[in-house]
Amino acid sequence: MFSLMDSICPKKGKLVITLLLILPTFQLFAQHLPGSRRRDDSVIALRHNPPNDSMIQSRLVMLALLGPRYEAATHQVNVAGQQLNIARRSWLNLLAISGNFNEFDLKQNQNSQFVYPKYLLGVTIPIGLFFELGPQIKAARETVKVTQSNQEDLARSLRMQVLSQYTTYKNYSALITLENTVLVDQQAAMNQMEKKFQDGSASLEQYNTANRTYTDERVKMLNLQLSQDLIRLDIERMIGVSLDSVIK
Repeated sequence: MFSLMDSICPKKGKLVITLLLILPTFQLFAQHLPGSRRRDDSVIALRHNPPNDSMIQSRLVMLALLGPRYEAATHQVNVAGQQLNIARRSWLNLLAISGNFNEFDLKQNQNSQFVYPKYLLGVTIPIGLFFELGPQIKAARETVKVTQSNQEDLARSLRMQVLSQYTTYKNYSALITLENTVLVDQQAAMNQMEKKFQDGSASLEQYNTANRTYTDERVKMLNLQLSQDLIRLDIERMIGVSLDSVIK
């Protein structure tokens, strides 16, 4: 490694090598100066771009899982867990503790003998406890697993429903865009045919045909918009917020 003292050495070869080593280091240092920093245009563009389709789908699924249906399934899992705890502690209700205290007055009867044991305690354990408690706990544990499986199935069902509805919504958007182009062309043709009919260069049958075609395209547009609005309402029912707030 060369130092700054070596760079002032009269040997030209060592001076050239030292300058070659210092130059990349200076360039690397200059890149971190405030005046020479480069902006990452791609990062800035990502900040201003709207959310992509995958982000929208993730938001829709997350909001659907925050709905009342999934919350009710969560409560069912909690109830099953509490029932399992009750089954585990139910053996305490089957136990019976009894006691007896043998006591007499020595002053009244000096010839009497002590009765042992003086304190009698007993615990009664039903035989059926060993045959009933185990299956009850297993049944409660299986109930917990069933409710958890139902919750998982509901989560998958909600995810499929909201994503399929969103896909249908996007499909209607594309169809409306195409139909709007056709409708604009038919409106222009209708206006032209109306002028020809007023000038007498087009017959009544031609005018009626153009008018009927334009009306049919308008009906198609209204039906597409109605179907898309119904899909929007169904999505908003599942997510609980406006769809525009998720897309934009």
